[in-house]
Amino acid sequence: MKRYIPTFEQFVNEATDADGYNPQTASQADLKVSEIKTIEELIPGKEYILKIDGKENNDMVYQGVTDGYYVFNEEDHNAEPLTFDEQEISELVSKGAVTRVAM
Repeated sequence: MKRYIPTFEQFVNEATDADGYNPQTASQADLKVSEIKTIEELIPGKEYILKIDGKENNDMVYQGVTDGYYVFNEEDHNAEPLTFDEQEISELVSKGAVTRVAM
């Protein structure tokens, strides 16, 4: 999910200190939290950035493991899901190619 700068009306009507929105630090970029070190750190429903073949796949939501495959869907659900077997996901994680994003 992208962090965005709202319109003035959205800011006045919806943004409060309680939801953690700070207009001075908001940006269009995803807020990267940390690289995943083990596959056990993957949390279903959380957003990740996957770097595959030098290309970053942003807004990928981890769905969990199905029939031995680790499944990631794009946030907007317009693309085919990315699936990895345990060896493939372990290789990505060991290369530092899986980064969790703050939502």
